[in-house]
Amino acid sequence: MTDPLLAAVSPVFTVNGELIPSLARDCVRLEVAEGSEGLRTLQATFVAVGPGASGPPARMLYLDGSALDFGKSVDVALGPPGTQRTVFEGTISGIEAVFLDSEPPRVVVYAEDALMRLRMTRRMRTYQNVTDADLAHRIAAEHGLQTDIAADGPRYDVVQQVNQSDLAFLRERARLLQAEVWCTGRKLHFTSRPQRRGTALTLVQGNQLLSVKLRADLAHQRSEVVVTGYDASTRSVIEEHAGVDIVEGEAMSGLSGPRVLEKALGASVSLRVREAALTSSEAKAWADAEMLRRGRGFVTAVGTTRGTPDMVVGSNLALQSVGSPFAGPGYYVTRVRHVFEHEHGLRTGFEAERSTINEAFQ
Repeated sequence: MTDPLLAAVSPVFTVNGELIPSLARDCVRLEVAEGSEGLRTLQATFVAVGPGASGPPARMLYLDGSALDFGKSVDVALGPPGTQRTVFEGTISGIEAVFLDSEPPRVVVYAEDALMRLRMTRRMRTYQNVTDADLAHRIAAEHGLQTDIAADGPRYDVVQQVNQSDLAFLRERARLLQAEVWCTGRKLHFTSRPQRRGTALTLVQGNQLLSVKLRADLAHQRSEVVVTGYDASTRSVIEEHAGVDIVEGEAMSGLSGPRVLEKALGASVSLRVREAALTSSEAKAWADAEMLRRGRGFVTAVGTTRGTPDMVVGSNLALQSVGSPFAGPGYYVTRVRHVFEHEHGLRTGFEAERSTINEAFQ
C-alpha cells in the first residue's frame, strides 16, 4: 500500500497530563521554534469563541484558567496518527487576548521549555577548580534537572558568572567549546556536537523540500586560528594553533572551507583576542572550537519542508536534487521552526550547515 500524499497533522495538546481535544479543534496557528543555543519556545493561537462560550466581553474560551493557565505544563505532538512526535514540552508563561476588526476573538498562549527557569535566574558567582561539565552539572542540580553531559574541556582555576542568567552563562561556556545546550523534558543536555544524536532525514527538492537556499561562503573561513595568553605560574607566553585538520577530522567528504580558501584566496589566519587564556589547555580548546565554528558554517542551507515533525536541532540531513556542489549528506540542523496553520497545514522551516562542498565543483 502506498503512503497517502496528505495526512492529518493537526497538533495534539496535553495540558498537565490531560489530553484536551478542543485545543486541536480551535488551534488556528502553532509555532514551535528552537536553536542550537537552547530554549525551545511555543506560540499557539486559538479561536476563543465556540461551543460553551458566551462571547466577549463575558466569558470566552480559554480565558477562565480551566484548560490553560500560567504554570501549567503543555506538551504538543505533531504528525499523522500512529507516527506522531512530541515537538514541545514546557510550561505556559504568557496568555494574550486578541481582538481584531471583523475577526473572531483569539487567545494566544506562550510557553517555554525547562530552560525558562535558567533564563530567569541571574547570579554573581565565582567557581573554582571546575570544568565546564562541572558547571553544567551544578546548575542543573540547582534547578532540579537531570543531566546528560558529554563535553570535553580544560579544568579552570577560576570561572566567574558576572551578572548573567544561568542560561546565558551556560551558553557562553558552551560557545567556548562549541558545545550545545538544550532540554528534553526535565533533562539538561550539555554536549559537543558529535555527541548529539539527532534524526537522519533525506529531503528531495520538489518533494519533501518545498524551497531551499544554499550558500558556500568564504567570508568567515580561515586556514588557521591562533589563541594567545599568559601563564603566570610559568611566566611564559601562551600561543596555541588550530588548523584545517580540526575541521576535516569531522567532515564526511568533499572540500572543506579552509581548503577552498587557501586555493582561491591564499592562507588567512585569525588571531583571537576576545578571551585571554591562562593555560595552554584553555588556549588549545578555544582555538579548536573557533576553528570548528568557522569551518562548520562554510555551507549553509535555509529551507522549508512539507512538514517534518521528526526534524530537530541536531538532525542530520541529506539533500537531493539541489545542485552538484551541495547535494548529499552531512548537513547539521542548527535551527528548526514547526508552523501549523489552517491554510497551509504543517510546514517546517530549518537552517543547517555543512563544512564541505562536493569536489566535483572544483
